[in-house]
Amino acid sequence: MIGIHATDWPSCFLYWGKARPASAEGAAYHLLPFHSLDVAAVGWHLLAPERPLALLLARRLDLPPTVLRSLLVFFLGLHDLGKFARAFQGQVSMGALVPPLASCRYTERHDRLGALLWSEAGIPWLRDGTLGFPKQSFNGDQRNTLSAVLGVLTSVVFGHHGKPVARNGLRMQSFFGADQHADDHRAASAFVAEWAALMAVPWPVEQLTSPQWTASLRGLSWTLAGWAVLSDWLGSNQTYFEYVAEPEPLKAYWPVALEKAEQALSATGFGHALEPRPYTGLSAWFNGKAVTPTPLQSAVEALELRAGPQLFILEDVTGAGKTEAACILAQRLLYAGEAEGLYFALPTMATSNAMYSRLGAMHRRFYAEEGEPSFVLAHGARDLNEDFARSLVGDQPGDWNYQAGEASASAQCNHWLTDSRKKALLADVAVGTIDQALMGVLPFRHQSLRLYGLARKVLIVDEVHAYDVYTRSLLVALLAHHARQGGSAILLTATLPLGQRQALVNGWRQALNAAPISLQETKFPLLTRTGGDPSVLEQPVEARPASRRSVAVDWLEHEDQAVEAVINAVSEGRSVAWVRNTVDDAIRAYQTVRERHPEPDRCVLFHSRFAMADRQEIESRVLSALGKESEPAARRGQVLIATQVFQESLDCDVDVMISDLAPVDLLIQRAGRLQRHARGERPPPRLWVLAPPWDERPGVSWLRDALPGTSFVYPDVAISWLTQKVLRERGGIHLPKDARALLEGVYGVSEETLPEGLRDTRLQQEGEDQGRIAMARYNLLDLAAGYVGDDQPWLDDHQEIGTRLSDEPTVNVVLLKREAKGGIVLWAQGEQHAAMLSQLRLRESQARKLPELAGPDLAAWEELQGRYKALKYTQPWLPEADAAVRYDPALGCLLG
Repeated sequence: MIGIHATDWPSCFLYWGKARPASAEGAAYHLLPFHSLDVAAVGWHLLAPERPLALLLARRLDLPPTVLRSLLVFFLGLHDLGKFARAFQGQVSMGALVPPLASCRYTERHDRLGALLWSEAGIPWLRDGTLGFPKQSFNGDQRNTLSAVLGVLTSVVFGHHGKPVARNGLRMQSFFGADQHADDHRAASAFVAEWAALMAVPWPVEQLTSPQWTASLRGLSWTLAGWAVLSDWLGSNQTYFEYVAEPEPLKAYWPVALEKAEQALSATGFGHALEPRPYTGLSAWFNGKAVTPTPLQSAVEALELRAGPQLFILEDVTGAGKTEAACILAQRLLYAGEAEGLYFALPTMATSNAMYSRLGAMHRRFYAEEGEPSFVLAHGARDLNEDFARSLVGDQPGDWNYQAGEASASAQCNHWLTDSRKKALLADVAVGTIDQALMGVLPFRHQSLRLYGLARKVLIVDEVHAYDVYTRSLLVALLAHHARQGGSAILLTATLPLGQRQALVNGWRQALNAAPISLQETKFPLLTRTGGDPSVLEQPVEARPASRRSVAVDWLEHEDQAVEAVINAVSEGRSVAWVRNTVDDAIRAYQTVRERHPEPDRCVLFHSRFAMADRQEIESRVLSALGKESEPAARRGQVLIATQVFQESLDCDVDVMISDLAPVDLLIQRAGRLQRHARGERPPPRLWVLAPPWDERPGVSWLRDALPGTSFVYPDVAISWLTQKVLRERGGIHLPKDARALLEGVYGVSEETLPEGLRDTRLQQEGEDQGRIAMARYNLLDLAAGYVGDDQPWLDDHQEIGTRLSDEPTVNVVLLKREAKGGIVLWAQGEQHAAMLSQLRLRESQARKLPELAGPDLAAWEELQGRYKALKYTQPWLPEADAAVRYDPALGCLLG
C-alpha cells in the first residue's frame, strides 16, 4: 500500500463523518469510517439476494446476486471518501479530530472531492492491492473498459447527493494537503484497504472488462444511484445510527452496523419482505363474492407470461374493466418475481384521486395477509397514509449542514420525503400523476431516487391517449429506460391511434435491442404484448356486452342554442352536463344558465381554477347529485357546467350532454359520461356538439370565428374539422364497432387529403409538433450514457423544465383570507393539509396580475411559510386586497 504501515490504520478513525452542532447537550460527532459502514449496511440489506430488485439487477448484469451485492456495497462504502479531505474536516474542531490546515479551504462539495481523490488514487489502489483486486495483465482495450466501469461505479456512489459529480479543474493539494503521502491521503488509503479486506469482493474480472457489460451497467447506473441516495439517507438517520466517537476495528463494527440497518429498514417500511399471493380469480379480491370477469379480464387471466421486461397495451371502451385487468397482470407479475410493487400513473391529480379511491384495499389482496404494503397517494391534498409519512421522516436531532447550499443527508431526506408526491414512488403500491414518474428522466435533482422506486414496480399508465406529443415523447423515453432496467409496464387506453401504439411498441423493443415490427391488427378491443423476442402478440378481445354503446350525435351552431337545450332538459326533469373547452367559457355559460334555471342552486360549476378545498367540496356535491349512487330526486333538473376535468375525474352520468367541439377521442370520453349507469327507462343517449356550421371547404378561421376559446385550446383546426366530418358520416359514436374508424378517420388522414384551406395550418401544426419532440429530446437525460459527468444544469424539484409543454409555466398560488382580528390565514384554515387545500394553479401570466403582499400581511405570510413546508415556492394572494381579480367559492378565480 502507498506509504501505509500496519500501525497507521487507526488514523482513519480521527475523521468525522456526521456532526451535530453544539447545543445545551454539547456537540457530537460520528467517526467517518462508522458512518460509511452504516450506509453500506443499509445498502447491503436493500440488495439482499432474495429481493426482486437484486434478482432483477443480477439478471440484467449476468452476475450471481451475492457477487453483485458485495461489489456494489464495497463501492457504496466509499461514498464519503471526499470527507477525508482536510478542507472538509476543518469545518469542525472537536475532541481528538484531525486539526484544520490553513492551506485547505472547503470551497467544493465533499462528493466532488471524493471523485477527485478517486481520480488520483483509484488506479494505484487497484494495482498495489489496496482494493483486493487480483493481479493480472490486461490489454489496452481491457484497461480502458475496466477504467470506464470503475468510473461508472464510483460516479454512482459519489453522486449520492442527487446528481452526478466530476472532479474537473480541482487539485489535490488544495483540499487534501501537499502530496499523496499527506495524512488525509494516508488515512483514506488505510480505510479503503481495511474495508476491501473486510468485504473480500470476488471481483468479476471477465464482466468488468467487457464493453457489453459496461453498456448494461451504464443503463442501470441511474437505479443504482437511487439505491445509493436512499442508503445514505437512511444510514444518516440518528434515530437508528447513534453517533460513535470511540475507534474500533471495522471488522468489529460491521455486525453492529448491519443490526442497526436492519432495525432502520424495518421501522421505515423498507425492511419487510412482502410475500406475493398467486392470482386465484377476481372473487379473491372481493371477499369470495362471485364475480364474472369481462372478456378483457379473461384474456389477461389466460395470457402466458414470459420472463423479463414486458409491455402490455390494453385497449377497450370505458366500463370494460381495464383497471382490474391491469391489476390481474400486475399480481401475476408480482408472484412471478418480476416486481416488488406497483405505480399507477395518471394524467391529472383528479384522476389520481379517483384511482386511489377505486383501488381501496384491493392492493392488500396481492400479498400474504401478514404483509403490510404501504399505499400512498402522490399528492398531499387528501387521503395520505400518515403512518408511512411519519415512519420515513421521523423526528431526529439536526445534522450539521456542511456549507451554504450543501445540506446534510438527513436534511435532504426530510425535505424530499415531506412531499408526498415524491414519497409515493418509494411506497410498495402508489397512485400518482405521470409527472412524478417522468421527472425521473429529466435533470431534476434526486431523479435517480424516482427511477430506483420505479425499478421495483410494475408501471401502470392509465389514459395513455391523454398526453400531447411532448409528454408522449418523455413517456416513450421513460418506458425504454424501464425496459432496460428489467421492469414491465401496462398501458391502458380507451382510444389509441395505430401510429401511437406502433411508436410505443417499437420504443420498447428498441430499448431491448429487438428489431422494430410493423403492427397489423386493427380490430378493437385489443390486447398487445411485446418483449425482446421476435414476435408481438396482437390479440383481439370480445367486447363486454354491457359496454356496447351507440350514442347519436347532433349539432348546435350557437351558444344560445346550447343554453336552450339545457333549459329544455331541465324543464323535463332531466340532468344535464355541458362540457366547455375553456374556464372562461364555462363561467360565462354557468352564469347564463343559472339566471334562467328555476332552481338556481341545482346549477354547479366545475373547473380547474378553484382552490383545492372548494374543488373538493364541488366534487362531493357533484358526486352526490350525479354519481353512481345518486337518487332521482337529487338528479332532477341538475345542471353541471364543466371543463375537461369532469370527464377526467368523476364517475358520474347525466341524461343529456352537450359538449363544445373537441378532438374525437375526447368526445368519445365525454360521451362515456352520458347515461353511464342503468337508471330505468330513458330516451336513447344523444350527444349535442356545439360546433361551427359544417363547411366542406373551411378556411383557416373556420373554428376561430365560431369558438375562439376552442381554437386556442385545440389549435390544430384539421383535427376539429375531421372530427366533425367523421361523426357526421358515422351518424354518431358506435362502440366498439366504430372505434378504429373514428380514430383513424381523424388521426390517420394524410395532409394531401385535407381541404386546401386547412393544409397550411396542418403543416404549421406538424412543424410545431416536431419542435415539441425536439424540445423533449433536448430536455431528456442521456440515460444510455449512464450516471456520469456533470456537464448539464440540474434543477431542484420546484423548478419547471416541464413534464407537460405549454405556452408558459404555471404557478401554485396560495389563497388567503383576512380573519376578524385583521390578520391573514390560509383559505382552508383549520382543515388537515390546509396548505395544500388553499392552493390553485394559474398560468404565469395570470399569476402576474395578482398584487403582492406588503407590510404586516407580508410578515404574516412569511410566518405561514415557516409553519407549512408545502408553501415553499408558492405565490400568496389575498383576494380581499385585489381590485382587479376576484375569487368566488362558486365561480373560482375570475381574471376579468
